[in-house]
Amino acid sequence: MKDQSLILYTGEKMKIGYLKNLGRHELEKAASRWKSLDKNKKVILESVSYDEVEKKIQNNELDAVLVNSRHTIYQQLAHYPVDEVALVALVQAGNFNKYQQTVEVSDLKNLPCIMVARVEEEKSEYHYLKDVLQVDTDLLSVETLGEAVLMVESGSGYLIMNEKTAIHIDDDQVQKLFLLRDGKQLTEEYAFIAKPEAQRVEELSKILKETIN
Repeated sequence: MKDQSLILYTGEKMKIGYLKNLGRHELEKAASRWKSLDKNKKVILESVSYDEVEKKIQNNELDAVLVNSRHTIYQQLAHYPVDEVALVALVQAGNFNKYQQTVEVSDLKNLPCIMVARVEEEKSEYHYLKDVLQVDTDLLSVETLGEAVLMVESGSGYLIMNEKTAIHIDDDQVQKLFLLRDGKQLTEEYAFIAKPEAQRVEELSKILKETIN
């Protein structure tokens, strides 16, 4: 039987989920700052898929989940905006001028876009890339970020990440370009999904915004 003490919360213990593709670097920093305000506070982080968000919050398995907003309307959950973060395209080094800083989505039309998702995550990730970001090229699905980076290195496709997670890809075979559409920088919104009137989530979202900036 699963130890329920691992998933239920008392006092100032919070369990925060995050989408795997967002990573946890900034969230870890924000959690450390939040805990430093009171030594009795404790934050547990857990990677989740987008399709699990509503169920895990409603079942009290998670207090909140950090997502890149996908315009999903939840009837019984609230949306706590954090910040907007610039998107970048990771491409094979050498395909563009090494001093180039930006790329138009239309300039990538002949390259497949690489989608990082397990089989059960493909539907939601497809929706995000096709419907929210409006990527109009073919998608190639891989299960891990490592596989995706190898495909970028080989020129098999390009990968979209936000600038905060992309900074952790240190690879001289990969070039990072800020992603534009008609000259406008593309962004994604960081937000927490949680139950309404969750004061602790509001506090953490403010700290995370300060951490990101």
